[in-house]
Amino acid sequence: MTAKTWPGRFEEQVVLVSGAAGGLGRAAAERLRAEGAILVATDLAIGAPANESVMDSHGADLLLDVTDPEQWRLVVDHVLERYGRIDGLLMCHGAQGPEAPVEDVPYDGWVRTLRVNLDSCFLGLQSVVPVMKRQGYGRIAVLSSIAGREGNASMTAYSTSKAGVIALVKAVAKETAADGITVNAVAPSMFDTPLLQHLSSERNAQLLSRVPAGRIGHPPEFAALATWLLSAECSYTTGQVLDLTGGRYSGS
Repeated sequence: MTAKTWPGRFEEQVVLVSGAAGGLGRAAAERLRAEGAILVATDLAIGAPANESVMDSHGADLLLDVTDPEQWRLVVDHVLERYGRIDGLLMCHGAQGPEAPVEDVPYDGWVRTLRVNLDSCFLGLQSVVPVMKRQGYGRIAVLSSIAGREGNASMTAYSTSKAGVIALVKAVAKETAADGITVNAVAPSMFDTPLLQHLSSERNAQLLSRVPAGRIGHPPEFAALATWLLSAECSYTTGQVLDLTGGRYSGS
């Protein structure tokens, strides 16, 4: 699908994106670039092998293991040294985790899912919020999931991690509301990303049956919402979870 963009909306604004090589992160990064942002795109799949800490190989593309607090520090320091500020943070990284009944979920799979999906967002906020407080301005958007609102059977680790993201966003939004910073979450349902390939066909059919629109979402639709949340226009919306679900709602 083709989305209308607003060239210049992010002119001279520095936006840091994690998970920028993923389906949703890539779409948002492309739109931010198209609208004039100075984009710092990070991912494990960008810039350098996983055994290197940070590598600036494409002007603004950096390696970032979101579970490593030292790598968050290195990336933020790099951005500040190069650009002097961070106006926006979009955290689009994530892992689906084990798909199994709770009694069959391996503990290491549980721990890894929470580290990738939840602990990482805590680390990102710890690293970037102080910068935005000093500036007196910032926009933060975090990828959650409808599973974090209602829980998906056989996806306990994923659902729990995304529910934690929602609580984290709400808490930090209250802490930073007087500092010119907004912090919001987006809770998608099914989107056309590689994540769906890791779910069984039965699970995909089951989840799609709960979407009133009768289709999966497309990454540009996520990008449209995420970029608004990162824009100056999002000045009085904070601590919110915006569903992006084709009509699916908690309890449906």
